[in-house]
Amino acid sequence: MIYSMNKVSSVILLTTFMLATFKVNAVSISTTRLYLSPKSDTASIYVLNMESESQTCSLSVKGTIIDTNGLMQFLPKGQVAVNSAEKMIRFAPRRFEITPKLHQNIKLLYRRRPGLESGEYKGLLAIKCKKSVSNSEKQVTIEPVIVHNVPVIVRTGEIKISASFDSIKLLDKQVEVSIKIVGNRSITGDLEVIDKSSGEILASKKQMSIYSESPIKTIALPIDKEVSYPLVVRFKESPAFGGNLLIEQLVKSL
Repeated sequence: MIYSMNKVSSVILLTTFMLATFKVNAVSISTTRLYLSPKSDTASIYVLNMESESQTCSLSVKGTIIDTNGLMQFLPKGQVAVNSAEKMIRFAPRRFEITPKLHQNIKLLYRRRPGLESGEYKGLLAIKCKKSVSNSEKQVTIEPVIVHNVPVIVRTGEIKISASFDSIKLLDKQVEVSIKIVGNRSITGDLEVIDKSSGEILASKKQMSIYSESPIKTIALPIDKEVSYPLVVRFKESPAFGGNLLIEQLVKSL
């Protein structure tokens, strides 16, 4: 009997996993990053229901850390966030239902709390959605929860930042670029490798982010064409994410 119950449990878990795997596109979002500051004190994100059934969604902002790979992750249980944006963001609605093929607009507002130190604060906006079910269905139905985690950067004002190319290497069919930042804020923008003679973009990485907690980031950009020198390697910060930094380096040979 114990064996049978374990077998049933395994089937349920497997079914749930398969549903989650095939339904990851049931709900899509309009942006993968949000930014707030006194000058840009509002932001919006759209949640679109791609399914043929209604979806019930809930929102929350969670504390974060930057891991050793320079990626934003949820704060582990038991740890306290040093620069959490949780209490600096107001958003609405917090819970909603989306009918099929329609969208819900979520509005975020900047809120600076008294006594808060100037700087950059971070959070992850967790958007959790699942199929809307009736009370009778809840007792017998297991539904996957689809979660989109959207980084939110909140700055209290202008923060100085500088950046430089730490190294540029041409490897087998790719260019490896390392960027180093100095300052107390992150940067987000586009990295490009350009043929200087023709102006053609040979390789690029869009909306890459580098955080002050992990100030050096290395990116390998595949190139499927013959490289002719000179090249221009360029990083341009996106104004939509609170910056106008631009660095370029002319590469005559590697």
